[in-house]
Amino acid sequence: MTLVYLDTETTGLNIDLHHAWEVAWAVDDGPIHTALLPHTLDNATDDALRICRYHHRVAALQPNPDLIDVLRSDLTGATIVGANPAFDMRFLRKTFNGAEPWHYRSIDVSTGVMWLAGWDKPRGLLGATYEMRNRGHQIPMPDHTAAGDVATVRALHRRLRFLLHRTSA
Repeated sequence: MTLVYLDTETTGLNIDLHHAWEVAWAVDDGPIHTALLPHTLDNATDDALRICRYHHRVAALQPNPDLIDVLRSDLTGATIVGANPAFDMRFLRKTFNGAEPWHYRSIDVSTGVMWLAGWDKPRGLLGATYEMRNRGHQIPMPDHTAAGDVATVRALHRRLRFLLHRTSA
């Protein structure tokens, strides 16, 4: 099974009004790739742009349409791993004009931490990271960049798998 660790940064939370503008992904143990996605700032929320430091960061990213093709290829048949991957998948579906090349099941690391911690509902990537760090696990802090958050998601997934295998052995 191929895993693709994935995160998007968006111009807001409403799929009908907003766009994904940055995506990062890593296939299994491979390097993290980052791509600037075609987008507009029409209807963008100030909070979304501030949180991901859009105006500071977007100038450093160069559009590369070939990377979008690589992303689509990497996602084909793969299982997406993320923190609330349904959110990222909705925005990528919009970017891909309705196409969903990935496997229909996904893995949400926030839900995994929820079960471990005994919470009633999942918390965000930051809350999941703090919980694991407070338990003594070395997890990089998320930074609201797609690449930084992919690194955090992958570390959380690996640690959760390790803990599961250790417990079931």
